[in-house]
Amino acid sequence: MPPNEKERPLIVVVGAGSKHGTNNSEFVDSVRWGLGGALALPFAEDGYDVVLMGRRQEVLDDVRKAVESVHTTNHHAEARVLCVECDVTDDKSVEQAFGHVNTIGNSYIDLVMFNVAPPYPSNFKFQGWGEVLLPHQIDIEDMNKQYDTQVNGLIRISKQVLPGMIERKRGCILLSGESCCNLHGGFEFGSVAPARAALRSLGQSMFQAYGPMGIHVCNINIGGIIDSPKTRQWTKKEELTNPNEIAEQFLNVYKQKSTVWSYEVNLTPGFSSRKVNMRM
Repeated sequence: MPPNEKERPLIVVVGAGSKHGTNNSEFVDSVRWGLGGALALPFAEDGYDVVLMGRRQEVLDDVRKAVESVHTTNHHAEARVLCVECDVTDDKSVEQAFGHVNTIGNSYIDLVMFNVAPPYPSNFKFQGWGEVLLPHQIDIEDMNKQYDTQVNGLIRISKQVLPGMIERKRGCILLSGESCCNLHGGFEFGSVAPARAALRSLGQSMFQAYGPMGIHVCNINIGGIIDSPKTRQWTKKEELTNPNEIAEQFLNVYKQKSTVWSYEVNLTPGFSSRKVNMRM
């Protein structure tokens, strides 16, 4: 059934922080936690209720303060923000997390942004930073962890949110990923790209399966290096992509009319378009 007019849509960010993790006061909120911390901010500007999910409560609490600040600045006194610990590799953790969300009154889950990925393997090297990990050197256990976090993680989340979306005949699931893994299988990314590519493939299947039911599923492939305290150590600020500007594109996709839904969006910074690793 359609949501009650008095019910408010919930925006759920799964992976609402950074695996690099820092609260360095030198950085503005839209950059401090990379994309994970920025995803909720444009939605907060529009007054949406936000649920922040992740494994580290201390990071979620910091992001919550940023979201609350945006709510306040934009005069959305009624808007709510909630932090919920969730490990997408654990069935019970996911069930408990969404069980908690479902207790929020006068609300329904209308959007899930799935921004989850395990850390790079400990022996991972970027090209030019040392000897790159070749495919025959990949640790199988780590590869299984990559797949379980991303592909199985999305399935665990979907089991919790899709029944309600199907009943309401509306909803949206947006998947984030790097173009160098989702699309290209870059030279140095053999240990992480296969799971990313599988997640993208699952997203395409979900678009076809749930689109006719009124549910929009979209892959958002992100080119370039996302600005964060960690990546500022890698290259110049001018060569980084602003995470808040990426997050604004998630909001744009969420607002698309059903006659013009995107099943995939490719974001590429213009200043990087001539580089080999940014080929389209």
